[in-house]
Amino acid sequence: MRLFLLHFLKAVWHVRVAWFWPIWIALTGAATLIVAWLVSHTTSAPIPIAKPAADISTRRHYWTASAVAALSLLALFLVCYVGMTLKWEDFADYDESAFTLFALRGQNLSPPIWQDLGRFFPLGDQEFNLIRHFTHTVAGYHVFSVVQICILCCVLLALTDELSVTIRAALAAFALITPGVVYVFSGLYYPERNVVFWLACLALFVKYFERTKATAWAAAAAVSAQIMIYYKDTAFLLLAGFAASRLILRCRNAEHPGWDFRTLRSKESSLDWCLGLLGLIFCLYYLAAMFPHPNTQYATLVGYPLPEVVLFYLKTNSLMWLLALTVLFRTYLILRGRVQFSPLWDGLACGGSLYFAAYLYLGLCSFYYPAPVNLIAVLYLGRFAALAWERVPMGSKVAISVLALALLVQNVSLSAYRLFERKNTIHAKAEIARVVGERYSGSRANAQRAFFPFATPYVLMEFGSYLNYRGVPVEGATPQTSGPNTVVMVSSVVAMSGPCVAYRSLICQAGSGPERGDLVIVLPDDNASRAETTRYRERGQLLLAYEPRPRLPRWSYPLVSLFRAAWPSRNKEISDRWLDASVTVWK
Repeated sequence: MRLFLLHFLKAVWHVRVAWFWPIWIALTGAATLIVAWLVSHTTSAPIPIAKPAADISTRRHYWTASAVAALSLLALFLVCYVGMTLKWEDFADYDESAFTLFALRGQNLSPPIWQDLGRFFPLGDQEFNLIRHFTHTVAGYHVFSVVQICILCCVLLALTDELSVTIRAALAAFALITPGVVYVFSGLYYPERNVVFWLACLALFVKYFERTKATAWAAAAAVSAQIMIYYKDTAFLLLAGFAASRLILRCRNAEHPGWDFRTLRSKESSLDWCLGLLGLIFCLYYLAAMFPHPNTQYATLVGYPLPEVVLFYLKTNSLMWLLALTVLFRTYLILRGRVQFSPLWDGLACGGSLYFAAYLYLGLCSFYYPAPVNLIAVLYLGRFAALAWERVPMGSKVAISVLALALLVQNVSLSAYRLFERKNTIHAKAEIARVVGERYSGSRANAQRAFFPFATPYVLMEFGSYLNYRGVPVEGATPQTSGPNTVVMVSSVVAMSGPCVAYRSLICQAGSGPERGDLVIVLPDDNASRAETTRYRERGQLLLAYEPRPRLPRWSYPLVSLFRAAWPSRNKEISDRWLDASVTVWK
């Protein structure tokens, strides 16, 4: 028996990456059974913890006129949100070459386990392996995220059911307009979208388990946690912080001085032990998958120094810093026995703060990385502010209102900037692809050269894959796209002819300038001034001149530059040709 077990473990070790799906399904099934058994066989009653009056669900006047109006406005908001998501959408965003080169051509996307970069988020984009069997349209691919948005909104309303319907609807809307959440739900290739969704499900299932002690809710929470942590490398820290803080702070009962470790044997603690174990198993699986060289090469390649990262998040995400400060203050008060611990909400806040700290440590900057923390911050801070509203003096109410308004303005502004830039970038590239396609269809006999004076190799690769998807065969996109009837991409930025990037086959040719008959293409995301692009447009026949829509007045550019200036090591000023694009036939 021992020999058989040894051979079995060796076999599993050799296929630990290739057989991710069987291993993950087995782990998930085992976790569900263990949680169900452990919770159902925990006989010790939880230690009674008195709840403050403000924490008890009031379920007040659900169907008053104000409640109906709030839900109606929320429904209208969702309709507009979904409409904005689908407007001008196409497979022309960054990282969507995975769809144009593989999923839309009938190939499954492999689980993202990148040993050379130290990345391990194997559930990332795996839902599209199912979606591709039902649709090939961009709207069809977005249906999944649209359904998630609607379910998420319902979950958020249920999570805060101790508040009035009006406040719950306002918090749900606020959470959905934070830049991180807007970012991940407006695009496709963002695993954080699923982290946000399953985090909300986890919180709801834990909430219902704490109320009912039903084993089914505990099992559902374990499954949600297991899905969430395999969608993003750092999500296990969120889960670990959630479970560990609940175990530790639950022992601190404000009703009695000192620590009461009997709470570690309660049903709620049994679930937390299991959730923490899931996080530990993820760590072990990560180390096994990366063996023998675990690394953080990805963070080394794209990360920034800590001071620049801190400054970036100070400028773009005040919610996270406010959450972290509130967590530190409340944890101090809980440990001193001055306030009552809220297992669900304080646990989520501690997990979110640990998740945020990981990105500071790794030096990773983005609007969308902290999307789960944005969600937690809005619900956590909004809930406590609403519960304490009637008890705080007028001066504090004014301060809270001013702070909430400032946060709302910051989040709406950044989200609007994100949508405006992304939608115009996609729409401009779609228009360029249309013009190139028309030009190509009129001269199939000869290969065409497309010269990109400013585009970087990565941007070229992504745009080339999109051109190929639009019916314009680009050199190297597939084994068939080579020879006389292909479009050759040439760039003055490329140092040497060959694959644009190491992980894709599209070819970028190095060239110092355009030749007669070349299509000279200026992309909307090129980092160039109007003076630099004009000299290319004036030397040929202009086929397309794209301007961003709606057109922003020139006086607004300094304001928009404030968002651009938040990025570390990046051009701080917005270009005077921001988001415009062109296609010219060189003479």
